[in-house]
Amino acid sequence: MPSLIFIGAAIVAAALALRAWQASRTRRLALERIGEQMQEDEATGVFAEDEPARPIYPKRYRWVPVVAALAAGGLVAWQTDLPVPYALGFAMIFAGMSYLLEQRRADQQVQLLESQLADAIDLMVASLHAGSALVASMEASLTESRQPFRNELESLVGRIRLGEDPREAVRDLAIRVPLESFRLFTYCLLVHWETGGSLSASLRTVGRTVRDRIEVSRRIAAEAIESQVSVAAVMAIIYGLVVLMYNSNPLTYRRLLYSEVGSYFACGLMFLQAMGMVWIWRMSRIRF
Repeated sequence: MPSLIFIGAAIVAAALALRAWQASRTRRLALERIGEQMQEDEATGVFAEDEPARPIYPKRYRWVPVVAALAAGGLVAWQTDLPVPYALGFAMIFAGMSYLLEQRRADQQVQLLESQLADAIDLMVASLHAGSALVASMEASLTESRQPFRNELESLVGRIRLGEDPREAVRDLAIRVPLESFRLFTYCLLVHWETGGSLSASLRTVGRTVRDRIEVSRRIAAEAIESQVSVAAVMAIIYGLVVLMYNSNPLTYRRLLYSEVGSYFACGLMFLQAMGMVWIWRMSRIRF
């Protein structure tokens, strides 16, 4: 019977890995097509040469849940006398928790980058009102920028100063940082370089829009805290009740928990808990 559990776990892991690979491939192909369309020469209709793949912000660590699951399952299987299904259950619990933590880290980096973009836009608007050119206003905001946005703005300004077409540099920024706020910022710059005119009013509107997006996302995150805390509280209550009942009658509950049927039910409950954590998080994650 333990062999059937491992076979089932391997089938589930293979299905999840295949689904993640398909999603990553679809995203990569979509970004490549967008890059080809943005690199097309409108006058001649000739596409630019293919470029090597560029890193996309934020950097993700998709391997963290897998490592956490293997580590937790291995520790429970080899360092305790619990039946094998418990190792699989704890592996799924830790995989779900590490997935949520890695996703939270990425969301925090995105919010930080968007906040720094809004600050840089405000500095650019003030510099443009003072009579500076666009590139000079970018350099003025570069001096006040911090990481990680400083690297992106420094690359953009440096490529323009070296003589590269500003439109190509801005399009590359939109591909490298595929966030809605950065797309809005780059589209505003592209329209200015294509048609000319006053840029300060457009950038002011973009900066206000980016700040509104940040504010709405923070409010959504604050509203979602209630559901996330309730899930954590329910899980803590469940494990607390298990400990209390085990201490009140160790012989009876040890026979139940260490039996074949009891271990299978416990593994199923852990799997449902892990799925519930991820599902609640996805329900409270609103895209706008």
